[in-house]
Amino acid sequence: MATASAILARVRRREKALHLYGQRSDVAALAWSWADRQLATAGTYWVVGQAQGHPHPRPVWGVWHGQRLHLSIGSPTLRRSIREERAVTVHLDSGTDVVIVEGIAAPAVPTTPAPAQGHKRKYDWDYQVSQYGDLTQLEPTKILAWRTAGVAGRDSFQETGCWVFDGAD
Repeated sequence: MATASAILARVRRREKALHLYGQRSDVAALAWSWADRQLATAGTYWVVGQAQGHPHPRPVWGVWHGQRLHLSIGSPTLRRSIREERAVTVHLDSGTDVVIVEGIAAPAVPTTPAPAQGHKRKYDWDYQVSQYGDLTQLEPTKILAWRTAGVAGRDSFQETGCWVFDGAD
């Protein structure tokens, strides 16, 4: 079985054109550093899994570490739906500064010290794996991001970005 570091070594992020409303985006490219910072500093991650044939969104806490999301999913329904259908979508709170992660939830990956310590620093909460279970690790396959202007983004897209991740198992 491959180690976590071996898996990370195989993962490569590459930029890809974002299509909006069926057309290739012609606005300025959004820097990866912006999306990376949004993922690292977000307080809430909206996780969308499938349950009983319909989307099942839930807000959770999490940590962006090693190009992976490590999520504390407390909802038994969401945990069960992710075990049954590992394809998951996560988005952050904003509808104008948008980051969407499409990925695969890794099956039963033990929580390593770095994400657990990151969780403690970020939320001032000592996440106890023995009490809450392992953090759910999400391996991104694609990250979409855009920034809009005006009230509720009505002045259109200002910057867009799309990144795909190769080598995620």
